[in-house]
Amino acid sequence: MIENPNSWVANLLSPEEVNVEELGSDGWRYRGTISPRTLPSLRRHLVSWLRRRAGDEVGRQADDVVLACWEAMANVLGHAYHGRPGLIDVRARIDEDVLIVTVADQGRWESVEERADGGRGLRLIQALVDGLDLRSTEGGTVITLTWPFPARHTA
Repeated sequence: MIENPNSWVANLLSPEEVNVEELGSDGWRYRGTISPRTLPSLRRHLVSWLRRRAGDEVGRQADDVVLACWEAMANVLGHAYHGRPGLIDVRARIDEDVLIVTVADQGRWESVEERADGGRGLRLIQALVDGLDLRSTEGGTVITLTWPFPARHTA
């Protein structure tokens, strides 16, 4: 589900990790390693992009967006990679008046029935988003989250 991870660059400070952050007019993207160490910085970068992109118009909705995305990324770490480092691709963009965030991995999630938590994280995400699409294949899992969002056309 992650396209061409072989082209990613290694983090010189931690060669076992790959980290590529892209910030453009069409959105924010992080392709790299997710681990207990990198998860908090992903959250900070997403919050920073969201505040720059939507400004004060975002209000309390930013909290819902960040919490839902945090939970999706934590699910990747916990369910796809079982707490070990793995590759993640997170993209965020505002298209018209819709915020779209996708989180992709190369791991295999257990079904809700197989999980000890019974899918509690997914229920939390569902309560915070307007739309949720979760697709799993042998190649990985992609979760897409959407919210109606005030458009602001400066990055």
